[in-house]
Amino acid sequence: MKKKTQTGLIVLFISVLIPHAEISAQITLATIKPEDENEWDLYVQGFIQADMMLNFQETGVKDGFVSHSIEIPQHNVITGNFSIKQSQIGLGIQQKKAKNGKPLSAYIEIDFYGPNGTTAPRFRQGYLQWNQWLLGQTWSNFSDLDIFPNIFDFVPPNAMVFTRRMQVRYTTPVSKKGILSLSMEDPDTPSITLPADSLQWKKKAIIPNFTALYRYGDEKNYIKLGAILSPISYEMKFSPQENYQTQTILGWGAVISGKMYLNKSNIISLQTSFGKGFSTNNSNLNEEKYDAIPDPVNKNLLKTLEMFNIVGIYEHWWTSKWSSVTFISHSRIGEESFIPGNMTKSFQNIGMNIVFQPYKKVRMGIEANYGRRQNFGNQSAHAWRIQASTSVKF
Repeated sequence: MKKKTQTGLIVLFISVLIPHAEISAQITLATIKPEDENEWDLYVQGFIQADMMLNFQETGVKDGFVSHSIEIPQHNVITGNFSIKQSQIGLGIQQKKAKNGKPLSAYIEIDFYGPNGTTAPRFRQGYLQWNQWLLGQTWSNFSDLDIFPNIFDFVPPNAMVFTRRMQVRYTTPVSKKGILSLSMEDPDTPSITLPADSLQWKKKAIIPNFTALYRYGDEKNYIKLGAILSPISYEMKFSPQENYQTQTILGWGAVISGKMYLNKSNIISLQTSFGKGFSTNNSNLNEEKYDAIPDPVNKNLLKTLEMFNIVGIYEHWWTSKWSSVTFISHSRIGEESFIPGNMTKSFQNIGMNIVFQPYKKVRMGIEANYGRRQNFGNQSAHAWRIQASTSVKF
């Protein structure tokens, strides 16, 4: 009886696809022309996406597949979830032409991934661009937006470094095919674990993160080399009579990322990253307190944790309207003996989909994700999810 029920749920799930709909490109709301000035375009863009998901194991995150959130011990249970939370709406204004340099532009974007499981609007991006400068919140310079695969899940393959940050960024060409970008990013970025029995030790945001990213290649085929320096500061004292002292340790990371078109129908993407004290830049571990933890052998002073990530992505276009993506990723935390047993030691993620695009701005299809998580107590659990989605861009 149980097998029949499961089969019925899966059949119902796969059948949830909405009818085809034609859609236009970015929508220009108005063209503004001040007296004796260049024209400005006010526009809106984004997409509406509906997801229906079946989960076959308890996970802490319901709307995206996050291997790090797989609950240990194993507890096989089927749950369903319907969501429109990753739908996004962006509003922008851009100068059409500029007498000197690049046009001035501004952009702001929201999704509906609100707090406590609600669909309240959430701020995603908001920034100004002028010439080679960017100021505001957008994807970290230590991320590679170009490598994000054609998938429905708003969470990328779980080993990718992919986060949004407040920043000041400068980008400039350095050769015919080379572009260099430098940034200073939010000093509150590091995510650390403080001793539970400390005298109110607390994290302190003092020094910003520094990143550098070099891109070499053409519009399609490229390689990126990046680095990040992440100073981690906190206030501490060992007795109530002492004054607080500020301790600063240095986290660092490096990333290599690239994409290659074998031909029009086959695309390969690769990314690997490694370092110490940069774990919060991983899409799974953002704000999960894995950058540094107390070392009981050294008076509970914080020590940065090593991390290694690697992901491979293959995209194939069967026809002009049908495509598939397959990816595999692996992440591993350092081997220090003092790491608590309930902290994640490693996690893996495998995914694949089939996508139908009847029109340029309309996608629908089925996606499957499998993940495994192991902690430092040598316990592990695995989970998989099937997702049916339809997305309409505007």
